[in-house]
Amino acid sequence: MPRHKITINHNLLKYLYHVKGLSTYSIARRLQCSAGTIENRLEEFHIQKKSNSLARMKYQKKDFDGHSTDRAYLIGFRIGDLNVYKTSPKAETIVVRCHTTQKEQVDVLKQVFGSFGRVSVSNNYTGDYHINCFLNNSFSFLLHKDATSFSWIQKLKECAAFTAGYTDAEGNFIINQGKARFKIDSYDKEVLKYIGNWLYRKKLRYKLRIISKAGDFQYINGIQAAYTHDLWRLNINEANSLFQFIQLIKPYARHQLRIEGIKKCEKNILFRKLHGTIR
Repeated sequence: MPRHKITINHNLLKYLYHVKGLSTYSIARRLQCSAGTIENRLEEFHIQKKSNSLARMKYQKKDFDGHSTDRAYLIGFRIGDLNVYKTSPKAETIVVRCHTTQKEQVDVLKQVFGSFGRVSVSNNYTGDYHINCFLNNSFSFLLHKDATSFSWIQKLKECAAFTAGYTDAEGNFIINQGKARFKIDSYDKEVLKYIGNWLYRKKLRYKLRIISKAGDFQYINGIQAAYTHDLWRLNINEANSLFQFIQLIKPYARHQLRIEGIKKCEKNILFRKLHGTIR
């Protein structure tokens, strides 16, 4: 007796295979047929087959779909504190890795990457967190951390988002001697010069200088070690410039400690204005 051909909807198959990311075996179970039937329909409908590595992916990944400011923020945060790599040139997965002692940093990574792929978090007996985010190739813009990764960022809002991302990773809002201040200490001279140029365009007062030269000694946990590169510092100490800077990056800040620092500095500046110590 001749066998009847199983009817499968083309659009449904494409959706399950490429959008939902299901394997041929998972689709077969759902549609109550064999995996061989699914393979045949993929060929019959000319639906592009996934590569072997993509087909083996256990967890679903979603393409990056953010605005240019989202991309700029992620690049700033990546340059500041993330390790990004592919296990091989042809790999379909991009790994974003971070080691931190701050739970707030874990929260940022979950927030920005959690809807796009798996975020794995582990911590050891010292309380350190190890985070791995597994993303698809739409995040390839994070692979490089040299100037080519951020040279496209020219619009003022994109510059603000980039600076917010870098600040979330490396910056500090503090109260020192009763005055609100901001600083970033970094080896990334080109990044700080780039941020400084944006501040200059916004007519905000800042300072950029070397605070330690390569070869100078520092103490880390009581152990003497030499700086391997020049350490640079970008400061914003002038109250009005700092207040304007805060307003520019505040909409993009995600790190809870930075947000708390921003609020304290805003409150400090407004208090000093109210009492006439600054104009």
